[in-house]
Amino acid sequence: MEKISVTDALDRTIEFDQLPTRIMIVGKAAFMLLDAAYLFPEAPERIIAYELRSQTGLDFVKTVYPGDGSMTVIEQDSGPEQIAPLNPDLVMMKAYLKEQLGDQVEKLGIKVVYLDLETPEQINKDIQTLGQIFGNTERANELTALFDQSKTKVTDITSEISDEEKPSTLVLMYSDKGGEVAFSFPTLNYFQTTMVEMAGGIPVWKDLPADGWTVVTIEQIAAWNPDAIFIIHYQGKAVEVVENLKSDANWKLLDAVQNDRLYAFPLDFQSWDQPDTRWTLGLSWMAAKLHPDLFPGFDVIEEAKAFYQDFYGLNDNLITDKIIPLIKGDIQ
Repeated sequence: MEKISVTDALDRTIEFDQLPTRIMIVGKAAFMLLDAAYLFPEAPERIIAYELRSQTGLDFVKTVYPGDGSMTVIEQDSGPEQIAPLNPDLVMMKAYLKEQLGDQVEKLGIKVVYLDLETPEQINKDIQTLGQIFGNTERANELTALFDQSKTKVTDITSEISDEEKPSTLVLMYSDKGGEVAFSFPTLNYFQTTMVEMAGGIPVWKDLPADGWTVVTIEQIAAWNPDAIFIIHYQGKAVEVVENLKSDANWKLLDAVQNDRLYAFPLDFQSWDQPDTRWTLGLSWMAAKLHPDLFPGFDVIEEAKAFYQDFYGLNDNLITDKIIPLIKGDIQ
């Protein structure tokens, strides 16, 4: 019998005698892999366990696929000793976890496939890998076409904008861990930088070296004084943060606040600014905020409904009842 070959994000070839039917998804950012896997109709039957890493604490799978009660949710930072007893025939995790976790799992004789999910191009490549894992390359091709269409619907318009017409733009992540309020900007190779550029903005932080999310002072924000500012809060309070900032004396001096261009980035189960499946929702929303004249009549709720229908095959009632009420952010 011919073996099934899967090529992962590290360009390794993993061979199976048959399609894996006991799949686990583990490690940091596991939700990104889970969300990508569930784009395939085979996922509910074949994924037996996952690590709940939702930033908001909301469980997409349990909310939207409640009939799938046999799935095990494992503890965060589970190691090989928690993974092996579930007898998986495949474990999937992010590529950067190979040395930290993957090598240990492979030593037990368990096959591991690594996904990257860091750029639009890599997401499409990883979708093809999932198509091999689920034996559904037709669906993989359909999905990459959907992602490309969603992207070019925006970039075909924004690529025609001259640099002079592009608003200077700042993306900030808000944190209040341990009672310490901090704002951070993303590094140049992070998805948020790419998203600003695709949406027709100029990232004001491009001249500053950064390693990951980098804390920034209000003095630096004032020096940049961008045309538009987007606030991300991964635990779901971006709207409240923005409202507070609008009444802050220092922030009131900024052009973005004075011109009502300080925005709370939307989220539902996850924030839409990152390389999760929902990234095209974040892109289209951001483009409409930066260039409302070029995207007249943009309706984020209708966009979200179309996304969940096209990408996840969900029916309108389920989307309306279970997902739309979760969307928070500057969505008017």
